Amino acid sequence: MKRRRLLAVALLVIGAQAAMAQDHVTNIRAKQEDKTVTIKYDLAVRSEVKLLISIDDGKHFTDTMKVTGNVNKIVPAGKNKIIRWQAFKDLGYGDYPEIRFKFMTEEKQQVQKPKRIPKITFITLNGGYTNTENPSLGFTVGQVEKYGWFASVMTGFNFAGLAPAAVSDAEGFVGEDLPFYKDEYAKTVLSIMGGGVMRLNDMMFVKAGLGFGNRSLSWKTLDDRWVRNGGYSAVGLDLSAGMMFTFGQFVLSLDAVTTNFSIFEGRIGLGYSFENR
Repeated sequence: MKRRRLLAVALLVIGAQAAMAQDHVTNIRAKQEDKTVTIKYDLAVRSEVKLLISIDDGKHFTDTMKVTGNVNKIVPAGKNKIIRWQAFKDLGYGDYPEIRFKFMTEEKQQVQKPKRIPKITFITLNGGYTNTENPSLGFTVGQVEKYGWFASVMTGFNFAGLAPAAVSDAEGFVGEDLPFYKDEYAKTVLSIMGGGVMRLNDMMFVKAGLGFGNRSLSWKTLDDRWVRNGGYSAVGLDLSAGMMFTFGQFVLSLDAVTTNFSIFEGRIGLGYSFENR
């Protein structure tokens, strides 16, 4: 009749293949329960764990085939890891006065999933003021993930300077003629712009854009025509650079805008953003 017991289980950690294995596996305990040997251990770092056995005083080690639990796979770090070994199924029935165990570990770094960068759509209501004392209001709308876009419109709600009857010099002369002016003037602001946005981190973005700008001073003549004063006006290329900040779903933007590098505007915007699914 085959004997159905193990006479002794001597637990000896003989080293390991990985250089730091002895630091990885500690506090090893083994207990025989009928046909099963339960082995508990603590694991310092996330590792792939294998268990080998020797029945010839450590001269030869073989794989344990009939094992379950925290073995033959990547095991997270922690205490009281458990291996259950069906010893008789691996060794056959018999008396084994000494069995040596050998842990083989290979450290496995946790693979960090790349952080998802959310795509957001944002809209802000903007106020602007120039060095020629031309205020304006408008809005900006855009979308950004790592990179994105924006479009903005600003106006002072006075359009007299968009299509003047003539353009004068700073003193009001149109060529060699000086029109007769009323005591009436208009300040026009119109800016239509688009550009790009780049995310710096979770809450900071940089913006740059270009477009058309009209920031002009116009005088009205006695015959009710508007003459744009070219000395105090700029019409042409708008360029902008700025920053945008998100605080949760709220948005703050700050921009500097110039028209033809002669008139400058500071712009602030407050708004809202939402994540695109």
